[in-house]
Amino acid sequence: MKHRFAVLLILVVILSSLMGGLLGGNAAATPGSPIPPSTNDFLNNYTEVLNIIQQTYVDKVGPDKLVYSSIKGMLRTLDPHSSFFDPKEFSRLREEQHSKYYGLGIRVRPLLRDRGKVAIVEPPAIGSPAEKRGLRAGDVIAKIEGEPIDDWTSDEVVNHLRGPRGTTVNITVERPGIHDPLQFTVERDEIPLITVPYAFEIKPGIGYIKIDRFSESTAEELRTKISELNVSRMSGLILDLRDNPGGLLNQAIEVSDFFLPRGSLVVSTKGRADGSAKRYPAPGLEKVKVPLVVLINRHSASASEIVAGALQDHDRALIVGETSFGKGLVQSVYTLENDTGMALTTAKYYTPSGRLIQRDYSGSTTEYYYSENSGSSQENSSNQNRETRSTDNGRKVYGGGGITPDVLEPMRELNKFEALLSSTQKDIFFHYARRLTSGQVPAAKEFAMQSKKDDIPGTAEKSPRTIPNLEVKDAILADFKSFLRERKIDFTDIDIQNNVDFIKRRIRYEVYTSLFGLQEGFRVSVEGDMQVLKALEVMPEAKSLMTSSRTTAPVPDNSTR
Repeated sequence: MKHRFAVLLILVVILSSLMGGLLGGNAAATPGSPIPPSTNDFLNNYTEVLNIIQQTYVDKVGPDKLVYSSIKGMLRTLDPHSSFFDPKEFSRLREEQHSKYYGLGIRVRPLLRDRGKVAIVEPPAIGSPAEKRGLRAGDVIAKIEGEPIDDWTSDEVVNHLRGPRGTTVNITVERPGIHDPLQFTVERDEIPLITVPYAFEIKPGIGYIKIDRFSESTAEELRTKISELNVSRMSGLILDLRDNPGGLLNQAIEVSDFFLPRGSLVVSTKGRADGSAKRYPAPGLEKVKVPLVVLINRHSASASEIVAGALQDHDRALIVGETSFGKGLVQSVYTLENDTGMALTTAKYYTPSGRLIQRDYSGSTTEYYYSENSGSSQENSSNQNRETRSTDNGRKVYGGGGITPDVLEPMRELNKFEALLSSTQKDIFFHYARRLTSGQVPAAKEFAMQSKKDDIPGTAEKSPRTIPNLEVKDAILADFKSFLRERKIDFTDIDIQNNVDFIKRRIRYEVYTSLFGLQEGFRVSVEGDMQVLKALEVMPEAKSLMTSSRTTAPVPDNSTR
């Protein structure tokens, strides 16, 4: 333990020395002035406090907890995005960056709020260990290695399902319509983390592609989806970056490269350290030459803002939705001792027109992340205090607070009854979909027929199904009301009548997700998505914008390549 503490203390000394060099290394004393304290003086205070805590604090506290939390506190004084990662957090970060992990290939969620039995929420990916063994959406995992998981947290469940490649895990599954639990032994394997999960023709001639985040595989995944959709034959494309928190800079550049001419500036960075000022042009030839609408919202951040800002500044896409989050700080990731890591802000991002993406963070961290001053609330106030720039064609755009959309379309908020039914604590629609697909509703025989496959473990269906059109008819709505009464949900017939389209769509979403996969369920969900519908509506404007940008855009400056 003493050796481990010494290593941790050395880590703190190194980090503190680095900060001293960056923040105060050039300070000089003037005649007659007091000599400022050195970094070592502060470190003496730090080690003294650590020793006192270790010797006299009422409870025993591990040195790793003390040191790690102090490093995190130090970084929090700089900005909201500089952060320290303990070994577990750093391992998860690297998994996300490398777009893979080792496990079964299933997505689960607890039946209760955050612990206990978990349900598989979508069909396992084709070729995954879970798919090969015959696991299916709607299965409930009740035991792992013979041990009931009723009191396990969600993290404990996931940690037991994941593990080294080639190892096995034994799980007990409860399946709707099957009396006895099913036993599965599943061998863990490498599972790709999909970052471009949805791509389909949303209406004749219009494609839709969703990017969830930017990791090492994102550009290649996008290339595959564009090829499968045959986007070049289409009359328009919707690129959905909503709720995308960002990720790797090089992937943001490669994604932008699909839509911009070679040499077009994608983003630039400016910082204090030598070499932090850089320009990043599109490296290749434009690959997609169709009208483009990009969807963003208040949760679109970082790399997604780089892409949206570049396409907007070059008049290559019409931006629809809400003002994005405004995260324009560049983090450099450092690998440290003891399998820990640090993300340190070293520069700021600027769009091609020179707009600063980052918004103000001088207030508290809580205000920065959760206050109404973030995201779409900016549309409710004047832009007169924000920096103004111009796109290639001279359109006015604003900086210093995220990417402002060309077409404002706020996300529709759920009403009180919709929010009640959608509560994750109740999971009304998920449980009702299981009721439909398990054959408990005579009026929904076609729903149950779609789920009747071989129930013997290890015999998963290999051939793709055709996707039927399953409708929620009045008889099913009547049964849904009975289901709500069984669940002791207070409602009136007016509640059902006023929200019937929402209810039908959510039931169909859960059924289609369970039977045919997440993409087919997602198709159903976007049918009532007001921002997607607005994107379809303004596609002709996106076409006009693309045409005008090709006739007036300046010649790219290749001198920075």
